[in-house]
Amino acid sequence: MSSLDLLLERLVNNCSIYDEMPHSFDDTLIDKLVDSIEFEESSIIVVRNFVKSIDFESRCIPIQMIIRLLDAAIVKKKFHDDELLLEFVQGSEDLLPQARPPKLLDDLFRFYQRPEVFAIRKPDAWLPVIRWAINEIDDDSTSVFLRRQYQTFICQLQSSDARRLLIISGAVEIFIRRTRRGEQSNFIVDVVTRILDRYSDDLEVEELHSYVESIRNAARIGENSLRLLVKLKELHQTLTIPLTPGTWQCESNRVDLICFLLESNPDPCHGIMAFSDGGNDERVQNVDQLVDLLLYSPAVKLHHKTKILHRMSEKQVKTFLEQLNEEVKVENKVRIPELSKLLPKLAPRVTVQQIATLFESLGARVLESSLLLRELSRVYGPDIFSRPELSEFKNRLRARLTDMIRTSALESEWEQTDTALEIAYIFPCFLPESEDLQALSKSSRNSPYVMSMVLKLMRDHYGGIPDDLLRFYILESADPAPKLVCMRYLCSPMIFGTLSREEIVEYLEAGLSDNGMDMRQEALKLAELAMSKLNLKDTMIDMLTEYKNDRWIGRYVRRLLYEEHVVQENESVVIVREMLASLSVHGNDDEIKDCY
Repeated sequence: MSSLDLLLERLVNNCSIYDEMPHSFDDTLIDKLVDSIEFEESSIIVVRNFVKSIDFESRCIPIQMIIRLLDAAIVKKKFHDDELLLEFVQGSEDLLPQARPPKLLDDLFRFYQRPEVFAIRKPDAWLPVIRWAINEIDDDSTSVFLRRQYQTFICQLQSSDARRLLIISGAVEIFIRRTRRGEQSNFIVDVVTRILDRYSDDLEVEELHSYVESIRNAARIGENSLRLLVKLKELHQTLTIPLTPGTWQCESNRVDLICFLLESNPDPCHGIMAFSDGGNDERVQNVDQLVDLLLYSPAVKLHHKTKILHRMSEKQVKTFLEQLNEEVKVENKVRIPELSKLLPKLAPRVTVQQIATLFESLGARVLESSLLLRELSRVYGPDIFSRPELSEFKNRLRARLTDMIRTSALESEWEQTDTALEIAYIFPCFLPESEDLQALSKSSRNSPYVMSMVLKLMRDHYGGIPDDLLRFYILESADPAPKLVCMRYLCSPMIFGTLSREEIVEYLEAGLSDNGMDMRQEALKLAELAMSKLNLKDTMIDMLTEYKNDRWIGRYVRRLLYEEHVVQENESVVIVREMLASLSVHGNDDEIKDCY
């Protein structure tokens, strides 16, 4: 046996006293082990012996270890004993009624989901496990993570088997019950929806009708359930959905459904009933009617209108825009991020003049965040403010930005300064005066975000970052963002060529010893440039040698030094030894960890 095989046996044996790992144990080591192990023939023999001798009544951790090892061997196509695998799967059912910890159940059902494992038995043989999983899905105490594992496991059944084994009808029954007032659980409904989605082609007429009525009479329900209803309408042409205002328990559900229908359905009106007339609903005749059903609902939000803007008629777009121009004037009525998502959808439907009117209505609100102006630049290009339609708005905005920058330099209003500088960076027509930027550079050292923008503006629009700021931020400051801007600036070939030998060494020492990985990686780029200079090469080699065994950058350093790859001990052996060491230093048996 190899040293790895011996260590694996020792590891599983040492874990035999644990139901959960002690705090001293790093759980990620298990993942690293199963990823790294190659499963040579001798290791497969060890795994086979584990599988043959497993006691499903024993503690959890050795069972978990064996499941993970067997699972990895199957995934890597190294385990080929179907008879032993079937025996293991059959025995593993004994774990289900034992109220085992979630982590063990998670590993077990991930194992069941392997195609090779699921195919080892006929569907009928899986029925006890499937029924147990369905009961767990319907249990309020089951975690969200485990429900998803159980659902994925169940959905491996073919449609014919799911119908024959009453899985589909059972899922419909749970959906109906769990959408009722007093029993509703959106966590359970969401998972059951995914099961019904898997078998959506095979739902019967009565089941479809029950699904529609359950959603109509439900309180607020999840998006997946509503989207499944849209899918069912596409799959089953005879399905009708009543959308008459006031006939749904939750108006927000009705609005969301209309939105989903209009968003992507090629024939959103087919099978839609609305507008009760003398007790009889009428079919919705055209898209305009369906859009109106959404627009005139008290529950409609801007994000709904954004999604269905492409379905609106010219008249509806005009009315929507007129309302929007009034709503944006009211603080907190419409949020800037919502407008940012609307803008690319709005652009093909309106003129630049209408966009200018919208921004005029927003006024100073555009400065709440740079997000909207970033999107304006992306959609219309950075020269949008050269358009005559926006000239008046541009002039007012420039005056407001200048005032913000000058005022904040005196009053330390850093948040608004940051926004003003971001906008100036996006649109050079709003660049501040050089004197204003210099004033900020002297007063903003307590605001790393503002200073980062100041440095970027200096770098790209004002001839470069001054030496005194470079030295301060790389050698003295503890703020990561401006330091990184300065280090990246040094790595540009033109700037690097102006540095003295002493400056390069000084900056490199600061970068390599920094706590931030981004900063250290930029320092390595600087070192690579310095290695190309003959008068610096020896100094660089001496400096880099100190870091060649560094945990984070050692590999990059060795590559720079052109060192041959050192043949290391088998990675799996190293990991198992680390696992054993962790187990040997734990505090006590009560010191356990369940982070699931």
